[in-house]
Amino acid sequence: MPRFRPHGALLLLASISAIPAAAQLAPISVPKGLLRIEVSSRFDNWDRRYLNGVSQDAAGDFIRNPADSRWLPTLGPAEAALRRVTGVAGLSLSLGETTSNMLVNVGTAGIGAAYGLSSRLTIFGMIPIVRIRVQNQFRLDSTNATAGFNPADPVVGNGGGGLTILFLTQLETALGTLTTRLAGTFYDGNPTQKALAQQTLISGTALRTDLQFLLGQSAFLPVSGSTGAGALSSSIEALRAKLTTDLNISGFDAAPALPTRGPGSAEFEGYVRHPDGSIQGRPFQPPVLQYVGDIEVGAAFTWLDRKAAPGHFGFRSALVGTVRLRTGQLDRTDSFFDLPTGDRQPDVQADLVTDIQRGRLGARVTARYVLQLAGRQQRRLSAPDQPIAPIGTLAAVTRNPGEIIEGAVEPYWRIGPTLALVAGVRHWTKGADVYSYVANQTPIEGTSPAVLAEGSKENGTVFSAGLSFFHSGVRRDGSTGRPMDASLRFEMVTGSSLGRVAAKQSVTAMLRLYRKMF
Repeated sequence: MPRFRPHGALLLLASISAIPAAAQLAPISVPKGLLRIEVSSRFDNWDRRYLNGVSQDAAGDFIRNPADSRWLPTLGPAEAALRRVTGVAGLSLSLGETTSNMLVNVGTAGIGAAYGLSSRLTIFGMIPIVRIRVQNQFRLDSTNATAGFNPADPVVGNGGGGLTILFLTQLETALGTLTTRLAGTFYDGNPTQKALAQQTLISGTALRTDLQFLLGQSAFLPVSGSTGAGALSSSIEALRAKLTTDLNISGFDAAPALPTRGPGSAEFEGYVRHPDGSIQGRPFQPPVLQYVGDIEVGAAFTWLDRKAAPGHFGFRSALVGTVRLRTGQLDRTDSFFDLPTGDRQPDVQADLVTDIQRGRLGARVTARYVLQLAGRQQRRLSAPDQPIAPIGTLAAVTRNPGEIIEGAVEPYWRIGPTLALVAGVRHWTKGADVYSYVANQTPIEGTSPAVLAEGSKENGTVFSAGLSFFHSGVRRDGSTGRPMDASLRFEMVTGSSLGRVAAKQSVTAMLRLYRKMF
């Protein structure tokens, strides 16, 4: 540490006098002419979350029983086609039961600086570097699955498409024969049979269209032996009986290939990841991500400063304005377990921070308002409880986040000249987000940007405890050094009654050094 020159020491002492001698929480402002350098680290961990007040695994959106079309949207078209083919409205397809658990580790290193422009006005900035590691285990138990991969599908099939192609070819040929006979005089001698032929051609043509989609374009089919497979077989056999027995059309005796079981965990992930599939996602275990977070710049104005006289209260209050820049990195739209390093939209934050102190006791009271401004994103348009969305739902949208209102109280007790025990409670509420298409974005059929806002209105309560250190730079022997403050804090999200809120446990360490600039 460089030595101070005599005149520099006097200037530093004058500046130090502007810092409350009994301060035990990190000062908001910086005395005139002082530069404050800050280094901090924060470690957030969670494996649980609150969903509208209910505690569950952090991977709750990936836990389903049954794993049907309400969870995996790509099951929906096959399910709808199966209902049309069979005429049974209650049929559903399920891949079985999914289980998942997730542990999230987020480390943030902050480098910041603040400078006292005057005795009341301070400017500051902070650059966060964020490292995110997500560890998850996803399992699919297909023991009770009613759906499996279509053997004839070119992406996930097992090469059993020959039977399906033969079946569809025979069906096409049989309906072609029926069309030719009706165009001629084949059934003219039997009016009842001709009426049946006309009705069969109409119903058979509609059935063929649905079967061509279900068997030829759907990645999923009902598993052999399931209720859905039985209903499908009954519809096919009913048409076969009319064509072959009642209308004397031969050559229609093939049956389509159906899956014999549901997919396993690895097979399902392969389906999600396939580059030619309907989802085109990334591996379920995302790589460690390290990137810049949302950089902050701002200013603090101390509008009230009354030192504590013996036996009386002291007050210091500051207005703090912060602008958060869109420098962070969003989570990838094709990676369903990763997290962003920042919100990547501009924020304007206003804080009223008031310190109250008397003797060894004191408290900091903070009122906060965050105006989150709109930002553009690429998102797959699906609800949060349908996390694995098809690539066809990808769209450019504008996100207008809900505003945040927050209040916090942090009492402290000085246990020494420079050290204090600090506790705290903080509560926040956030309004619902609003999503809309950007200009020139073609609307996605069957969904809308509004589904992204489900569960975005939230609240939460955080308790904290820790140590706070402050040294003015004046040593016991009267010599001077550089003032500094530091803190170590543990925080825990203890409750939420609304929205999807991570049950974070956080440890934050901070060190700040001061020096005279001019």
